[in-house]
Amino acid sequence: MTFATATTTIEPFNLSSPTGTDIWRKAPSHNAFNAPTHPSQLPTYDLKVFQRAKLTFALPPADKLRQYDQAGLLLHITKPGVPDNQTKWIKTGIEFYYGKPYVATVGCDAWADWSLTPMPEFTDNSSRPSATIEARREKDALGKSLWIYWIVRDAEGKEIERRPLREINWIFADEEGWSVGIAGYVCRPTKEGGEELLEAEFKEGVEIEVLDYSKTG
Repeated sequence: MTFATATTTIEPFNLSSPTGTDIWRKAPSHNAFNAPTHPSQLPTYDLKVFQRAKLTFALPPADKLRQYDQAGLLLHITKPGVPDNQTKWIKTGIEFYYGKPYVATVGCDAWADWSLTPMPEFTDNSSRPSATIEARREKDALGKSLWIYWIVRDAEGKEIERRPLREINWIFADEEGWSVGIAGYVCRPTKEGGEELLEAEFKEGVEIEVLDYSKTG
C-alpha cells in the first residue's frame, strides 16, 4: 500500500529578530532557543508523516550583516515528556561568518554540530545573500535519513542544480511519539554594533509535504 501526500504552503512573510537571539546548544551547558519564528506557533506534524520542507529567503546586503547573523528553515523535534532543554532540532539556511555568507546546517541531538558550505556565486557585498533550501526524507539500502539540499536556480527561477549539503541520520531512528514543528527563523546572536533588528524576507513562504493517510494507492 502506498500513501498520497499533501502539501501545505505558509504564505510569504518577512521576519525580524532583535540582538541576543540564537538556536544553539554547546557542551557543557550553553542552551539557547529564543529565535523568532514564523509562524510563531510552529505548525506541527507527526514525525512519521513528514516528507519534506522547502523555503526561499534573503538576508539584508552582506555589508549590513554581523558575525553569526542567520536565517533559514527550522525543524523542531519534540515529544511529550521530553523537557524543553532536551528537545532536538535542525536549522539550515545562510549564516554570516567572518565577513562571508555561508550555507549553514546545524543538527542538534544531544548537542549541536555545525557545517558551513561556501557560496561561490556570491561576490558582491552590496547584494543580498539568498538561497532556496530543502530538507527531505530519503531512504536507501542502509536505512532512512534526512537530506539537506541547496537548490540553485537560474535568473528565471528555474532549478538548475541540487547541491547536497548534509545527511542527518538520527532524526528517523526512533519516530514513535515524536513530532516535528516547521517554520522559518531569524537569529542575530551578536549584540555588538547596536540594537538594530535583523530582517529576512521569505519570499515564497514555507512549503511542507506530509503523508496523507486518508488517501491510499
